[in-house]
Amino acid sequence: MLKKIYNDCVKFPTYILTHPFKGYNLFKEEKQGKMSVAITFLVIIALLNIINYRYLGFIINNNNPRAFNSLLIIVYSIVPVVLLSVANWSVTTLMDGKGKMKEIFMMVCYSYFPVIITGIITLVLSQVVIEDEIQFLSLLNGVGYFLMAYMIFMGLISIHEYGLFKTIATIVVTGVAACIILFVGLLIFDLSQQIYGFLFSLYREVKTRFF
Repeated sequence: MLKKIYNDCVKFPTYILTHPFKGYNLFKEEKQGKMSVAITFLVIIALLNIINYRYLGFIINNNNPRAFNSLLIIVYSIVPVVLLSVANWSVTTLMDGKGKMKEIFMMVCYSYFPVIITGIITLVLSQVVIEDEIQFLSLLNGVGYFLMAYMIFMGLISIHEYGLFKTIATIVVTGVAACIILFVGLLIFDLSQQIYGFLFSLYREVKTRFF
């Protein structure tokens, strides 16, 4: 059991990181990428963000403990992944991309692997570092996010079977599509709040006058 967890959650993501083309071929064609692992990585990232907010070393922790909201942190951890997955799938469907939305979502979640590793190391080291060593932790986090971006980029090339320039173009268009989806989503949310407020006011008015 432990060996299987190690193979699925550590060994295979490491192989993708070090051998992206072969790794993503196994990920997609051989179905070695697993939704359960992808969800696990996403949950770990959300939990790590929550823990970092409260328990990151005081030298580098600038968060206001009174503003702590675990639900909001979870939303901020999950929504960008879903948003980018939907946006990329929407764009690549029109540009002859071979990847399915499920594969895109799983690939993005797997790409969190180096961020999880560096995040855990940063959390532990932040408890003992001195002020002069803060830059080392910043560098460590930067490496984690760079490797994440690298895994996403190579994943897009492999999953959609694109060339270099087409992948870059789809990334730009995906960013635009994500902004449009986010704008429409916020517009719908604001409109729904206004409708709810109107209906609630109407209900109170009717209740006051007739009951």
